[in-house]
Amino acid sequence: MGSESDRSDLVRVFVSETSDGLTTLAEALRIAADSSPAPHMLQEPYIIAHRIRGAAALYGYEGVSRVAELLEGILERAVERLPSDWPRVVAVMRETIEDLSALVALVGQGNGEDHRLVQQCLISLDRLNESSTTLSFANVDYVNPSLDQEILSYFIPEAEEYLGAIDELLCTLESTPGDEESIYRLFRATHTLKGSAYTVGFQVIGDVSRPMEDCMIAIREKRLCVTPALLEMMTAAAGLIRRILRKDSTEVSKLQQEVPVLVRRLTQVCESAPVVSAPGAVPPSMETADSSSGQSAAVVNVELPVTDLSDDYLIPDLDPEVMSYFVPEAQEYLELLEAELLRLEKDPQDRELINQLFRTAHTLKGSAYTVGFRSIGDLVHHVEDFMGAVRDGRFSVLPGHTDLLLRTIDVVRVLMRRDPSMVIGTRKRFSEARSELKRLDQGMPVESTVAQRPVDLSAGADAPGSQREEPHAHEKPQDARTAEDREVIRVSYARLERLMNLVGELVTGRSRLEQRLRVLEQLSQQVLVFKARLVDSVQSFGEKHTFTYQDAPSRSIS
Repeated sequence: MGSESDRSDLVRVFVSETSDGLTTLAEALRIAADSSPAPHMLQEPYIIAHRIRGAAALYGYEGVSRVAELLEGILERAVERLPSDWPRVVAVMRETIEDLSALVALVGQGNGEDHRLVQQCLISLDRLNESSTTLSFANVDYVNPSLDQEILSYFIPEAEEYLGAIDELLCTLESTPGDEESIYRLFRATHTLKGSAYTVGFQVIGDVSRPMEDCMIAIREKRLCVTPALLEMMTAAAGLIRRILRKDSTEVSKLQQEVPVLVRRLTQVCESAPVVSAPGAVPPSMETADSSSGQSAAVVNVELPVTDLSDDYLIPDLDPEVMSYFVPEAQEYLELLEAELLRLEKDPQDRELINQLFRTAHTLKGSAYTVGFRSIGDLVHHVEDFMGAVRDGRFSVLPGHTDLLLRTIDVVRVLMRRDPSMVIGTRKRFSEARSELKRLDQGMPVESTVAQRPVDLSAGADAPGSQREEPHAHEKPQDARTAEDREVIRVSYARLERLMNLVGELVTGRSRLEQRLRVLEQLSQQVLVFKARLVDSVQSFGEKHTFTYQDAPSRSIS
């Protein structure tokens, strides 16, 4: 009996507080019968909707909580609505608040939630979100960040140099759209500018450069054509970056609007490009397999079909907090891999660089497997195997190999976006990259054997002393490999896998504990509120009903 009484008291408190909040929201929306409040006037009232949402969820009224959640989102982003849509948005919010008031009244009468009315509110708000268009505004600190002046002193001249090269290459492509050399150099310029911007913390420039680079990747892969409209957008993006570099406070408000619009336009152009292979284009790894023997050609049939790459495999459902740790770390490794591959293209025999590439790929692979991003781990595993073979001297880096590895890094970046709308294109690009890497891996011993066979035949036909010289020729690489092995710590695969699983469980457990702590904190705040109300009630009761007895006058005894 006591618990039921406590529950009814709590429900009365919930109904009272929620009704007061809805009344405040209704007053904010009804400045005049025939007019609407300005969007900026509704930025504060969204907190009321947030409180209603939390209280409803705490008391178990999921319908009220879901409606309040959608209402909170609309109020919070009120300033982003188009002026032409604003009167309709206000009308829908007014109707929703009236329906919420009716729902809360039913709860107060002990009837529970009206699910039909809840569904009606949800449908109305969902339609509003789908049909309304929002303006995109970037944060002031985002478009005009506060960076160290010393960093800017060397970054700005470097960025200006890249922008000058981009302008020249865009002019060249206007006259000769099919110039492969200019396309490649423009890709390198946008890629380097993006990396430099992210390195110094100038995120907005990196975010503008990224879709420029993605467009150039699509052009190199023959998925996108060089058109005047695309060149115009690229030129506008370069001009926008120049305006950002000036750090002019009078330009900030314009940049807040222009940056998201241009980034979205470039991204849409890039994402609309079909993911198909260029006609007649043969990847470098295919040439190796075809030029070797019939045995290597049979390896192609071992490839798994594209249909085996499920959506859950490509876009796994991972904990957001885990991803918040993994994404910056993986981004750093990808940037490092790209920089090392570009250096390797100039000096394919740099042993230290090859070792560094192998270690970076190995670390990225382990991190991906640890957080459960298996598709990234599997793809980078092939890169690690290839670099391991190069390190061991079983394969040599050819000019086309770095392009293949850079394309693989691009696929990893697409996977990290975890965009369900791009899953079909992602599946295609993943399958192509994996196929090329597997052919490359399988072609390693074949190419090595073919390269050594003529030497062995000629050695047998010449002097017999050549056989005694051959072991001495192999002694140096063997000694070098032995010295390198001394720097390696060997750990069993089972133990390493168990360690990775334990780390993943630790991260997941930490996330769950933090979530429970947040719930406990909310409950603690509610308890404090109820305690304060109880103290007020006791004091009020005491003031109303407490009275003082007057002492009776003492009678004198005669």
